Order: sequence, then structure tokens, then C-alpha cells
Amino acid sequence: MWVVVMALNAGAAGIEIDVVQGNGVVVKASDDAVHIPACRGVTWSLFNAETGDFRPAHAPGCGALESAIRVDAEGQFFPVDAQLPPLPDVGFHILRPTVVYGLKCKEKAPFPMSSCAFIGTVDGPQIAVRHRGAAVPVAPAKR
Repeated sequence: MWVVVMALNAGAAGIEIDVVQGNGVVVKASDDAVHIPACRGVTWSLFNAETGDFRPAHAPGCGALESAIRVDAEGQFFPVDAQLPPLPDVGFHILRPTVVYGLKCKEKAPFPMSSCAFIGTVDGPQIAVRHRGAAVPVAPAKR
């Protein structure tokens, strides 16, 4: 699995999103720390060549509420966790991450209960992915 970089990084509101070689992005806070929901804090949209726009990719279900992920200048890796369809004829999917973040949030609380002063979203750079995502079920080997 590998990722071809379509854009090196994107940023807004003190958030930087860097594509890493592999299967995801690193989100960094260039100013104050931000909080990202533990589940679906980073979502993935899949480019539809027929319509020319991005559509949400199928995401795995969420479990119990967990504390929001605190992100600072060190950054946090978020993998492609969406289930993608079979690869098209061109041999890769074009994805775009969207990050939900909160500013001035209560520490160690689930995102919906963290009383953030501001909640926003930022779209990351487009990336080409040559696999079907981490959430694709793997069939057991036949014996």
C-alpha cells in the first residue's frame, strides 16, 4: 500500500494536514492545541470521476464515547479507515480528508461533552491511494 501525494499539505485555522507515505495523514496544530473527536474526527471523501465531485466514503461504526484526541505541534497520525470500492481502471482512488476540530476544549472529555469554544472543519489535500482502505473486511483463507 502506498500514497501518491497530490498536494503536500493543507492548513487553516492553525491546523496543518500533511500527507504521509503510507495510508493516512498527520494532523498538527500550529498555534494552540486542538481537540479532534476520537471517532470520525477525520473522515474521507472519495472523488467520483463521473460527477466530478467528492462523496463521503463509507466509514466504520463508532464504539463507546472516548476522550477527544488532543493534537499539538507534534501531530497525530490518522489512517485511511474508510472502506473503499475496488480500484478503478486508473489503478488508484483520489481521497480528501476532512478534519473536525475544536478550540479551547475541556481536557479528557468526549468531544460532544468537551464544551469547545469553537468547532470547525478543514479539508485536507487530495491524495491518491492504491488500496481499498483499512476498513475492508478480509475474507478468511480457504483451506
